[in-house]
Amino acid sequence: MPTHQEQFQSIHAMLASGHRSVRLEKHSLLLLGGVGGFLSVATEWVITETHFPDLTERSFALLLWLAFWLGGSSLLEHWLTRRAAARQAETLPFAQAQITRAWWMLLSVGSLGSYAMQFHGGGDMIYALWAVLLGLGIYLFGLFSRLLIEWIGLATILLGILGLAGLPFGATRWLTASAFIIGLPLAGWLNARVTDSRFTQRMLALVLWLTLVITPPLLITRFSHTPIPTGAPTALNSEIGTGKRVLRLEAGTRVPLRVNLKSALVDISAHADLPMTLSVPMEIALKDGKPDGRYRMGNGAWHNIHDGALQIRIYRLSPGLEGNQPVVRAEAEFGGGQP
Repeated sequence: MPTHQEQFQSIHAMLASGHRSVRLEKHSLLLLGGVGGFLSVATEWVITETHFPDLTERSFALLLWLAFWLGGSSLLEHWLTRRAAARQAETLPFAQAQITRAWWMLLSVGSLGSYAMQFHGGGDMIYALWAVLLGLGIYLFGLFSRLLIEWIGLATILLGILGLAGLPFGATRWLTASAFIIGLPLAGWLNARVTDSRFTQRMLALVLWLTLVITPPLLITRFSHTPIPTGAPTALNSEIGTGKRVLRLEAGTRVPLRVNLKSALVDISAHADLPMTLSVPMEIALKDGKPDGRYRMGNGAWHNIHDGALQIRIYRLSPGLEGNQPVVRAEAEFGGGQP
């Protein structure tokens, strides 16, 4: 039968193992940062309309893609963490086990949110959402670790909110990638070298973190340019032909908007259109008579449609009566990429 002293030592050991600070493991930071940065950059190139023309198939492909990488990296990180603890003859703190489950929940929310946005819109917020979720995860670690980690978590959340507040889609994408692939390992490096005792030291570390995370996306968006098409612009009524061309649409050109609407409530003709008129000249790059995704407004810079600079936002559909006729009025905004 154990003595009282042995019982006290056993209780003390359990308390120490359950209440010591959570440690940010190097392999966790590198694994999650690398996978998150890879997904932020590569997903746009893999899950495309070309590879998955059907919306439902594309949405399920995105969900499986995220589940494979994030689920696999989470399981690998958990196994590596337990192995590292066993090698050091330690047990995982109770708080760390709970935070790990919270991380899994945040990753699941991000994956399901990305899936839902494919059907319900809001895809321009997808990278800002992931930045906010990343910040929440870092902040949770900071609550049971170091004050600097809390600050970095809050800073990451603010970067995500900056994306929601109107930062261009391409810039938000690179900012989120940088927060993963640079921000996470850098947070671990600073955590090992900065103490909580000095406010000035923590503030300088946070400024350094923000500078190193924000600078690469700024440089990428500043110096990356869409390739400029060659050749003189072709007028709308000219012969388009094959090969690469630039089509110029002058201000005042009529561009009808046609909607493919699937509904059991209403029927709309495939040839019905909403007449729109260009307010400024527009040039569109063509390849074999079809737009290749590059365009520019007026004499401004060339953009790619996948950069998200040109966006349409439908805020509200309002049914009503106008002149004793039922009408559905859409409140929307369409623009971007202006000179």
